[in-house]
Amino acid sequence: MKNPVRIMVLCGSLREDSVTHRALEIVALGVRKAGGSVTWADPWVRQLPLFSEAAEDVAEGTAFREAAAEARGFVWGSPEYHAAPAGVLKNALDYLSFDQTENKWVGLVASAGGEGAGASTLAMLRTIARGLHLWCPPDQVAVPGSRKALNEDGSFKDREVEERLIRLGEVLVRSIQTFCARRRKDSV
Repeated sequence: MKNPVRIMVLCGSLREDSVTHRALEIVALGVRKAGGSVTWADPWVRQLPLFSEAAEDVAEGTAFREAAAEARGFVWGSPEYHAAPAGVLKNALDYLSFDQTENKWVGLVASAGGEGAGASTLAMLRTIARGLHLWCPPDQVAVPGSRKALNEDGSFKDREVEERLIRLGEVLVRSIQTFCARRRKDSV
């Protein structure tokens, strides 16, 4: 693809072996399968100080915002803690503004230990996405029973969850391509 759709992935878990991180790796496969490219925000997210107006201009925040501005879409994933997204993800999102997000797309993933599988987290992430003027495709993925979700090789025990994660990446890229094509057509 001449200009692949660049997707920035933000993970609410700092553990690279977490179920959430693994789920986002599978979504990234779907993004690439659909012809997109992936930028992981982990290096910036790990370095961001707790957001405040005083911290807004730290070098890590500036570099993170610049990379986010270049992305045409995002994937956010978070484990659910106390019926909410992880603080590390929310902290990173607090560094973003409309300058980096308006009229872009975001795919959502949540994992949780119980069978409720992150429903509260997904709802809150959708609310944050609306607040940042992002579009969400109808697909979203909840990973239930995260403590027992993975095989030893890192694959998901439930093939349907893995297929839904891949499909989320594909749908996100196609949604962005369709949206951009329509906007170009409408502006002519």
